[in-house]
Amino acid sequence: MTTDESGATPEPQAVIAPLTGAAIFLVVELNPGEDSAEAVRDLCADLAGQVRAVGFRDLEGHLSCVTGFSAAAWDRISGTDTPSGLHPFREINAGPRHAVATRGDVLFHIRASRMDLCFELASQIMTRLDRAVTVADEVHGFKYFDDRDLIGFVDGTENPTGAAAARAVLIGAEDPAFAGGSYVIVQQYLHDVAAWNKLPVEEQEKIVGRTKLSDIELSDDVKPSYAHNALTTITGDDGAEVQIVRDNMPFGSVGDGRYGTYFIGYARSPATIEQMLVNMFVGSPEGNYDRLLDFSTAVTGCLFFVPAVPLLENLGAATPAREPAPGPAADPDPAAGPPAPGHAGPHGSLEIGSLKGAPGDG
Repeated sequence: MTTDESGATPEPQAVIAPLTGAAIFLVVELNPGEDSAEAVRDLCADLAGQVRAVGFRDLEGHLSCVTGFSAAAWDRISGTDTPSGLHPFREINAGPRHAVATRGDVLFHIRASRMDLCFELASQIMTRLDRAVTVADEVHGFKYFDDRDLIGFVDGTENPTGAAAARAVLIGAEDPAFAGGSYVIVQQYLHDVAAWNKLPVEEQEKIVGRTKLSDIELSDDVKPSYAHNALTTITGDDGAEVQIVRDNMPFGSVGDGRYGTYFIGYARSPATIEQMLVNMFVGSPEGNYDRLLDFSTAVTGCLFFVPAVPLLENLGAATPAREPAPGPAADPDPAAGPPAPGHAGPHGSLEIGSLKGAPGDG
């Protein structure tokens, strides 16, 4: 499926919906049996209607739901070829730093201005799926003051908007059978807030690469090469920054001292985010790692494909085999998967570009 009858790109899911004040990140595992796969297909065919029904209770609530599938789930559910960039999440081990890979077949990223809307839709989804799935991970995120995370810094400052956001996250001619789709990587990070707060603010700012109060990027002559926003800025072969869209949210529970950030990054190729993670965990060059990882631990890690709306609503229907894109691709080939992290050379390169000392924030 490359276009609709009018020749337009298929309608994408709400991957670049405006940031909201509440979210539920629901990851489920698909239970054995064809009945389980059919239950997920049936839900996806009706999901837009369910979102409208719940969202109608508050039209200013901006309720949306993005649904993504792991490589294993896509094989069971879709009845189509596999998107060129879809594969299991690639685990990274670098000394004490570990980007773990965890179980999860289907992601429901539910967003709204109110948590009750998110909660009601999540409840309706689980009622429909019943015994077809088992919950692997459920996180309720919230907006914290002026879009700050629980370590006190503004998160997502450099997100692209408008047409730039669409270019960053929507698959195009490089994989035409899946045009209008996206990839999404999710990770749950737990923070040692007590240890972080013992650092002087100036040291915190060097680790993040931005000022804490005013959210201004540090100048190149002050910002260390290990700063988070230096290591997560990626450029393509043409020297332009390869962007992603983040919708990270804080989560936590005061009683057990559990404070964290749910990282969720959308991109038209997972290789971009994978390069960021190698730079963070392995370092660029190797050993020059993200010092935030001295205070933050990744406890989950999954990669999902987010199909365009027509494909989502018709999962299981026979689809023609993917055809090569006409002419040379303008963007890095997302099918060129990276080597295993830790075995990619001294810079952990995934061969999609290099670091750039230009604005970028994670």
